[in-house]
Amino acid sequence: MRRNKKRSSAPWVGNIRSVDVGERLRLVPIWERGVEKSNRLEIVIDPGPAFGIGDHPTTIMALEFLEREIKIFREKGPPPAMLDVGTGTGVLSIAGMAMGTGFTVGLDIDPSAVFTARRNLQINALTLSVDPGLAAFFIGGVQSVGRTFEIVAANLAAPTLLRIKDDLIACTGSLLILSGIAEVMADEVIGNYGSGGLKLIRREQREGWAAAVLYQCACKAVRSGEPFL
Repeated sequence: MRRNKKRSSAPWVGNIRSVDVGERLRLVPIWERGVEKSNRLEIVIDPGPAFGIGDHPTTIMALEFLEREIKIFREKGPPPAMLDVGTGTGVLSIAGMAMGTGFTVGLDIDPSAVFTARRNLQINALTLSVDPGLAAFFIGGVQSVGRTFEIVAANLAAPTLLRIKDDLIACTGSLLILSGIAEVMADEVIGNYGSGGLKLIRREQREGWAAAVLYQCACKAVRSGEPFL
């Protein structure tokens, strides 16, 4: 979720602190890198004034779902390909790679977000032993995607999720993680995706927000040999 761009640097820097997420992750703002030792996977984020580090409830829920689902995928087979729609700082993509995804793509219609995500990938590449060659960040929307991914994550506002529903379903090979949903719209959003052929397997609500994991009943094969665009 984006932070207000009009805020001066002093307040937004002062309000952002490291936060533990799930069983394995810790999100660390770049100015706290190396301050505290941890056995967790530390995702270092340089947010800039327009973004947070991923400590919003919607991002936290998406990360917790990702942690669980990636673990299940890795226990059963090879690393899953992942698509992160509305990538922002790239935190979902980078955390996904740190936890074991394979080819990972982040999309955002905001050029500054894509620049930030690419920079954060570079910051984390060595410490997390992730291969930058397995990641790509693009300016664009989900309608530009020309293949399916085992895991698709979209942390976007409910009206946007409703508008791009068909495109998100089309590129979901197995699991779709939805977040960014105002709690009052959760039933409508989840119901619409259910009508599109997805089955709800997990749902959570926190601090007025909702997130869900849905399963692609058609279980489309991932067309890894096809071009992205």
